Amino acid sequence: LFFSLSGCPRATFAGKKGKLSGDEILNTKFKTSDVLENDEEIKQLNKEISELNESNSEMEAAMVKLQSQISTMEKNLKNIEEENKIIEEQNEALFLELSGLSQALIQSLANIRLPHM
Repeated sequence: LFFSLSGCPRATFAGKKGKLSGDEILNTKFKTSDVLENDEEIKQLNKEISELNESNSEMEAAMVKLQSQISTMEKNLKNIEEENKIIEEQNEALFLELSGLSQALIQSLANIRLPHM
């Protein structure tokens, strides 16, 4: 049996139990350091993930807005094309009418007899 300086065998046992070797102390420090580094890395990764999620949300909102603008522009283009088609049909009808009037005028002028002077 070993006794502490006070002579108490329990104190000797507690002292031996509580003491760590140099290697054990270093391993404990490295483990703590690794845990802290991993914790910091995890925090950094979580921050980056949050930033990416926010960026993705902003991009998705921008894409929805652009899609809406594209749809509106496509509808406007379709309306303009329909209006242009109607105008072309009206122009064609007016051209045919003008052509008919022009032929009628030419025939009327051909039938006019001018007096001889």
